[in-house]
Amino acid sequence: MAGLQLIVNFFQELRIFRLSLRSPKARHCVWRPNVGSNVKSDIMEENLVEKQSRSEELWNSDLIECIQTRLDLEFDDVKVFKGKVLKDIFMHTSKSGGHLLQFGFVDQDIVIYRETIDISDLQKSKTVLLHKNNLKNSSDLIIPKVICELKYNDITSHGLIIYSAYASDIKSIFPDCKYFLAMRYKNSSTANKLGRHGKNFDKIIAFEDKKGQGKYKKGSFQEELKSDLKLKKRFEEFISEIKKELEPKETEFLK
Repeated sequence: MAGLQLIVNFFQELRIFRLSLRSPKARHCVWRPNVGSNVKSDIMEENLVEKQSRSEELWNSDLIECIQTRLDLEFDDVKVFKGKVLKDIFMHTSKSGGHLLQFGFVDQDIVIYRETIDISDLQKSKTVLLHKNNLKNSSDLIIPKVICELKYNDITSHGLIIYSAYASDIKSIFPDCKYFLAMRYKNSSTANKLGRHGKNFDKIIAFEDKKGQGKYKKGSFQEELKSDLKLKKRFEEFISEIKKELEPKETEFLK
């Protein structure tokens, strides 16, 4: 993106210089192209996005460890991982004009599950297309109980709309699955924005209301949980909501 903007700015400066040469006063002009401010701004923005992406990736890994450690105390059959779940099933038309039933999978930041289904028979079918299931265990289809979408430093309205749609698609296939949004820092994500654009999230939580402070370092979340009582309280509430979905429900309600 920065490279493309550099080229655009270069030719804009060149065009202005050529037009200026038509003036008699411009006989001794020397062209010094200014390719600076916009490009620098784009590069800084790209670096910021890359830094946040890396911080989110590291925090994602730490949060999985924290959740798994807590759930292991009460549930010995529950697994937590980052990977793919089934998002949609639709009819795919091949180049030859034939039709295939396609299973579409999507990456999710945190998936909490107990059960899987063996889909090895489907893999052998000539009328079924399994699109990018988990590579390690591609014959196992995960039945998610709780999915968490993570954002390190707030979330845009566009992001909310996209992941809310993901939540709707996934829950239409797995009606017992709950879909959470967890933010490390809420920053500028107001309750109004989260409510309007995040309609399909079952729970939304921000562990801290402020803006993110620099790059995230591996293990920082675990260390902060030991010293920050407010952060620990929110994390405990987060774990409590997950546990509610894993515990047996004594009710006559079907839904």
